[in-house]
Amino acid sequence: MVTISRSELQGLLKSCPNLKLIEVLPETSYKEFHLRGAINIPLDDHFEGKILKVIPDKKQTIIVYSLNFECKSSEQAIQRLRKAGYKNIYDYEPGKIDWKAAQLPIEMGLQQSNALKKQQGFLSFVE
Repeated sequence: MVTISRSELQGLLKSCPNLKLIEVLPETSYKEFHLRGAINIPLDDHFEGKILKVIPDKKQTIIVYSLNFECKSSEQAIQRLRKAGYKNIYDYEPGKIDWKAAQLPIEMGLQQSNALKKQQGFLSFVE
């Protein structure tokens, strides 16, 4: 499994404008706050089906994150994505707690529909 640090994530956000940023925590956690531009696909029994619907291209660059180092949801999501045939997947293991602590851009509420349209909306903070 490829884990990435906060600075590596920032670099990927800058160099891969088409990457997909996925929060795998339940919707309630996503609504509380999430990384700007993230899509919420909770790690549940329907995870693979939802991912395939949102990201049909299995070569797409995907960054998965959860709460923090102690939360294993992102690790489990990576394993399930690999089994489903996805290739370019990374785990931002420090999670959204690390991102918020660094005072990097977050969003609150359910903004999934906008997140899909804002492919580059979360890139401005990196420059």
